[in-house]
Amino acid sequence: MAGEDRVVRKMSELLRAGAVMLDLACPICNAPLFKLRSGEVVCPTHGPVRVVKTDSEAIEALSQTVLDRLEALVTSRIGSLVDSIYRVPSTDEEGRLLDELERWLEVLERVKRLKSLTARSGK
Repeated sequence: MAGEDRVVRKMSELLRAGAVMLDLACPICNAPLFKLRSGEVVCPTHGPVRVVKTDSEAIEALSQTVLDRLEALVTSRIGSLVDSIYRVPSTDEEGRLLDELERWLEVLERVKRLKSLTARSGK
């Protein structure tokens, strides 16, 4: 019951802030979606959501999500490698880590390029 009260309170806050309740529901929690003045669509439970109406829009949204997750993973791995390079005592090990870092940086560059291409094609 407390969770429902929180959602109702959030919905009323959105309406007071000028958001418009849409005739669409969140596919996860079935709460009504709201369109903010900025044009962003939000769920009172989950926050920002992306509304897709066609299969191609769904594929584009999924692709963007996968690329975002991949970018986060690669960035995390790069950070771990940089930390390892600071701690490694031998130059042989350092060279191996630098080679691995170079490969991860290439992957990150490709991911960013793909994200840029998908962002341009979606507009």
